[in-house]
Amino acid sequence: MQYPYQDAVLTIRERVTDLLSRMSTQEKIGQVNQHLYGWETFEDSQSLTFTEKFKAHVEWGGGVGALYGLFRADPWSKVNFENGVRAQDSWRVANKVQEYVMAHSRWGIPALNVEESPPGQQGLEPITKPTKNARANMNNTRLMQQSSHLMAQELALKGVNLALVSTLDLVKNPRWGRSEECFGEDPILAARMSEAVVAGFQGDLIQSDVAFLDQPAKPRTTDAIGVVLKHCIAQGEALGGHNSGTVTIGQREFSDVYEPLLSSVKNAAGVMAAYNDVDGVPCHINQPLLTQDLRDVNGFQGIVMADGVALDRLSGIFETQPEAAAAALNAGVDLSLWDQTFLTLDQAIENGLVDQAALDNAAGRVLALKFLLGLFEQPYVQAPNAQLTALLEKSDALNLQVARESMTLVKNNGLLPIRNQPQKIAVIGPNADELYNLLGDYTAAQSSARQAQTIYQAIQEMFPESEVVYALGCEVRNSIHQEEAIAKVVELARDADLIIPVLGGSSARNFDMAFLSNGAVSSKGINMDSGENVDVASLSLGGQQEVLLKQLKALGKPIACVMVQGRPYDLTLVNELADAVLIAWFPGQQGGRAIAETLVGLNNPSGKLSVSYPRNTQQLPVYYYQRDAAKQDDYYDEVGQPLYPFGYGLSYDQFDYRQLAVKQMVDKLVVTVKVKNNGQFVGQESSLLFVKLTGGAVIQRTKLLKAFQKNAFQPGEEKSITFELPAADFNYMDIDNQVKRAQAATIMVADLAEKITLSRSELFHGI
Repeated sequence: MQYPYQDAVLTIRERVTDLLSRMSTQEKIGQVNQHLYGWETFEDSQSLTFTEKFKAHVEWGGGVGALYGLFRADPWSKVNFENGVRAQDSWRVANKVQEYVMAHSRWGIPALNVEESPPGQQGLEPITKPTKNARANMNNTRLMQQSSHLMAQELALKGVNLALVSTLDLVKNPRWGRSEECFGEDPILAARMSEAVVAGFQGDLIQSDVAFLDQPAKPRTTDAIGVVLKHCIAQGEALGGHNSGTVTIGQREFSDVYEPLLSSVKNAAGVMAAYNDVDGVPCHINQPLLTQDLRDVNGFQGIVMADGVALDRLSGIFETQPEAAAAALNAGVDLSLWDQTFLTLDQAIENGLVDQAALDNAAGRVLALKFLLGLFEQPYVQAPNAQLTALLEKSDALNLQVARESMTLVKNNGLLPIRNQPQKIAVIGPNADELYNLLGDYTAAQSSARQAQTIYQAIQEMFPESEVVYALGCEVRNSIHQEEAIAKVVELARDADLIIPVLGGSSARNFDMAFLSNGAVSSKGINMDSGENVDVASLSLGGQQEVLLKQLKALGKPIACVMVQGRPYDLTLVNELADAVLIAWFPGQQGGRAIAETLVGLNNPSGKLSVSYPRNTQQLPVYYYQRDAAKQDDYYDEVGQPLYPFGYGLSYDQFDYRQLAVKQMVDKLVVTVKVKNNGQFVGQESSLLFVKLTGGAVIQRTKLLKAFQKNAFQPGEEKSITFELPAADFNYMDIDNQVKRAQAATIMVADLAEKITLSRSELFHGI
């Protein structure tokens, strides 16, 4: 007998309604729980003997809502190449788990297979890309979408249904360890990149102009999977840069900075709530945020997922777990993550803390997502065989281009590009010959299958006629017993014609570390200074790196410094001592080659900083869009301007801007500017358009990014660049908390600016 929910012709809403009507309360609770660590489902990845813990949980919930980290492999999970799931075996493991779950569900409900994927899947043998703060420097949404699409295909072939991807955090305080997961400090840049991620992962799975619930489910495809964007909201704003700390922003800050980000999630399959509170209210129980703002204002249709054990952290507010569970469910959380709290929803219902309708809403959204992804009709995946191998090769090639466009040159006195073959090159520093140090947090152990190069190896290959030598010199953070190593490296570099120090930080974890229940680091790795829960008080370079650089400078040799890092550091001394400074961030598996290509000019650097660089920690905050208050910008003992501002980045070419023109239309502003490449190289230029508003009874911001474009130029080529700004770009929240249109605006592109009085036309002025 076929039930209505099994009829693929019906709409998703009709199928969900029918299925919910047949399910028990406990089965619904099972659907809103993502309790298990995926790697705990089986004893052995080859025989796939299921654990009693997994079997008991399936029986408890009459199935499984979602399963996190089936393929996760890292020091926290204690999964490696000996006991983990290899890429080519992933499909088989996913199918076996799905088969068991469905066989032990009365209604044959499949599970969602969920994987962490910030710079790449956190499993064995993935394509690991540059971190978000690196990719933001590209200013290339097209490349971001292409890269995300290939990641979606990779995960789909492995049997993954949902990817967890960081897009919604902003670097407001770079002391925060998770700065590497952010698309920089600017909300519009982050929003456009976030939209590109959604489009790349999901295609047209969800469209903002139609309710997917009122459509029949589409067939499952290996061309798209769902994406859960994290974290909602303002996590990078926490006081002191403390992970999960408190946030004290007001209504206008939220309206100006975070509303654009929230609007970028409307087509996403899911959003993950943030650990932090906003003005004392934890995001996980913030109903105005998770329900009114997300769904009613921004049209979000997906699920809200809790962060790892975040609901258990509500114990500081509520006396019992059922009370916390009820508060989160009522606020709009649909799916838990590892916590005990949502396991008590039956008690919350029995005690009258939450009604059945709230549970139905949450369980219904989880079921709707499963229908949307085609899991009921096609719960299993086919063996990918050569298809996965070919896809990974294609992804590797694109990954190299992503790394190239992430490279950001912030100083060059003419040393770069290196056009000759120096007799001897000394490549020195803690990040010069460590592949894992090129990767960010949330990455798996690497294998030879990816054939990635360290920076030292790539430079060796790029200079076949040169003697290229390497020495560590010093460690990332460790300051003990470094003197002898520094002395040795100075002697090694004494007769070098070029010195390339590779300095910065590292997110590299090891198996000796201790971890919290959510996977964050709880013990200090001696040379780890970035990643979740790795917040720092000072932005100074760690260990003896500055000592090393000073002694190398004393040799009187040309120095091209490469910075590998997850956050901005105080680079004042680096900027002073080095002849050239290249910011590479954590550039991913292809980072070594991209850096080497940039040094020799095979790649013309085109990155623009997505975050402002302070001169030191005491300058914070230095994000560029602060309000234009009547304050003294400089301190008594320090200048107020950052060392490198947001949007800064050099090229091997010189791009000139002229003829900025602004034309007001009925519902938009059209801005044109001419850009010319006056250099000798083929290059790309990112054109950033900022707006400063005038009017109202509030202090407006110095400027805000509203649009950006990246274009390629031949030597001597000139192009006319056009921007279209919708009328809403000129809105602000006034003193009465009402959104209004500005009276005037200054349009800024590069070093050009034009102030205009905004039209009083009804259409342009209408809110």
